[in-house]
Amino acid sequence: MISTISRRFAPLRLLILTLGVLMVLIAASVSAPAVVPAHAKTGGGNVTLTLTCTGASCTGSWFWRQGGITGTLLGSGSIAGKANSTTIETTTQPANADTLNFGLHAGTTSGCGQGFIEYITPGSAINFTATVPNKTSGSYGYTCLGGGSTFNMKS
Repeated sequence: MISTISRRFAPLRLLILTLGVLMVLIAASVSAPAVVPAHAKTGGGNVTLTLTCTGASCTGSWFWRQGGITGTLLGSGSIAGKANSTTIETTTQPANADTLNFGLHAGTTSGCGQGFIEYITPGSAINFTATVPNKTSGSYGYTCLGGGSTFNMKS
């Protein structure tokens, strides 16, 4: 009986997970800036991506834009890591980028992620970090399996 109920609600659980990921992406596109960018330098420089996954696998993604969050997309990418690991990669910061939209999601619980929009001076150095919360928001928040996972972008 329990397995029949479990199978019947599987599509609903998938829908909830899909909506959760969609909410993280929407939150990433409307969040307020969290940090002020550092000193200016010439554009087109390398950016070090450091993804640290704690307790669950996690993914980070970024979008470079010119002209704000609805402006021209100059570049994008993603990085993934296994549970309890650190993954380091590099990407190039486009010289004309004035907006960076980036985020992080860990585990399978909906709401276990964080996203930001950062408005930067084109060519400026950056150092931004997103961290997965330990619990989802609300009075009955769920524990996030990947709580404490971080995604840092630094030039």
